Amino acid sequence: MRIAAWLITLWALAGTAGAQTAPPAAPTRKVSAEERERLYDAMDYWDEQRERYGRIAKRANELQPRRRDTPLRDVNISDDEIREVQVIKEQYLPTDYVNISPVVSDCPCEEGPTCTAQVYVVATLNGKERGLQLSRLNQQWQVGVVQQWWLKFQAVQRQRTGDSFLDYLLYQKAVNDLYEEFPRCVGKLVPAQHSAAAKTPEPAR
Repeated sequence: MRIAAWLITLWALAGTAGAQTAPPAAPTRKVSAEERERLYDAMDYWDEQRERYGRIAKRANELQPRRRDTPLRDVNISDDEIREVQVIKEQYLPTDYVNISPVVSDCPCEEGPTCTAQVYVVATLNGKERGLQLSRLNQQWQVGVVQQWWLKFQAVQRQRTGDSFLDYLLYQKAVNDLYEEFPRCVGKLVPAQHSAAAKTPEPAR
């Protein structure tokens, strides 16, 4: 039952993020007995946090970077801002064809109080599109904290240890660690104080 419940939580984001599942292959990752034991011990904590992690997954899906066309900023993007965006785009996206959405004037609270606008940049290479959401923070275009979180999430891959259940636990830990790091409405990204596997529930009284 625990495995089934956690699969539902993990799939809540995996479907939209396109997290990659490696094909069956020879083991490429060795796990020590100590690390394996820590993963098993962490399962009770993850089970306790299932509802909270579900709420975080729901909020992350609501904020998944995408093009928005409202509410428009009074003045659309300037030439100087386009140059800023181009510099950032070169670091993250292919360079064949680029489309910059209209600038919208609102930001989710997770981006922090200095965020005044957002824009979505799409680059196309060989017919494939990739997008990147930028936030205007302190009068400068940057990759926003929510977009940074999604880049981390989309990079999560299943390990190949030769043990499918252990692969599942390692994947679960990677995702749960990211849930712990999800930005909160306090002005900036609040990193996890500990990894999800390091937390253990208090003893029952």
